[in-house]
Amino acid sequence: MKDKYENDFQMNFIAEQGYSRNLEHLKILESYPIADKPIYEITVEDIEAYLRSIVHYSNSVIGKLYLQLKQAFKEGVRRGYITENLIEIHDIRKPNSNKTTKKVRGLTEAEQQAFVKALEEYRVPSHGQNYKQQLLIELYTGMRMGEINALAPSDVDFARNIIHVHKTVSRGLDSRSFISDTAKTEAGNRYVPINNMVRPILQEAIKDMKKNTDGVIFYDHRGKKLVDTAQVCSYFNRVCAKAGINITGQHCLRHTCATRCIEAGISAVVLKSWLGHTDIHVTLDTYSDVFDRLNHKSIEQYENYMATNQF
Repeated sequence: MKDKYENDFQMNFIAEQGYSRNLEHLKILESYPIADKPIYEITVEDIEAYLRSIVHYSNSVIGKLYLQLKQAFKEGVRRGYITENLIEIHDIRKPNSNKTTKKVRGLTEAEQQAFVKALEEYRVPSHGQNYKQQLLIELYTGMRMGEINALAPSDVDFARNIIHVHKTVSRGLDSRSFISDTAKTEAGNRYVPINNMVRPILQEAIKDMKKNTDGVIFYDHRGKKLVDTAQVCSYFNRVCAKAGINITGQHCLRHTCATRCIEAGISAVVLKSWLGHTDIHVTLDTYSDVFDRLNHKSIEQYENYMATNQF
């Protein structure tokens, strides 16, 4: 599998961030007894024992580990080390995680007000860095933090009122952060409208921008490197603690923006485009609770419309 990943990387079938993630997941596989056996000696019992032992991971990680093992057997058949793919012929299924799936929620209206107030009042330590602007941009546009940290002034078009999202800060080999010239997904390459809340923030950020080797608006000049999402997340958690908001992870600001959009009556089709979702079902499934909550309001609108027009 290492050989295959290396070849795929060299042939540009996968980018550096994908290559790095594959190697990280391969390390997990290598840490289990199944990796100590030649592939032609591995039995169905060995495979099932391995799959049972990884149920403590999230469903996302389990999916990647299962696919990796399946690919290993497929590669083994291709190279002639084995004659059959045990996973396929015995229909060995992917296990489910024993972890409770935690649904990321957005801030309530009261929490959002408290957060913005705490963010304004938060005093950054003398040795620290201020991430206020990035957090507000995420809150008012729904952009991913990696996309925000990869923004260059040329990506912001005030004349046309749009932000061109086509890059992201990715994690590569040896945990090196770099700017990937593609968004997280194909749908992630998009244009996000500049609204009145975010316009002055972007203007201020570009005005205050200092020259850096990557040409980005937001840069860690103290560390002489790109800003990592984890840095902003730690800052966000400290602000929430100050505000008394029981939530962790700045990604909730993206969900908050989407929630406010739905409450404002913006359609799922438009929201899908703004958020850069690959499929409308991702939007509908992710925010199903918000859409459900607004069902009662929609029913009232329908009833009022019917009564007013006397149908």
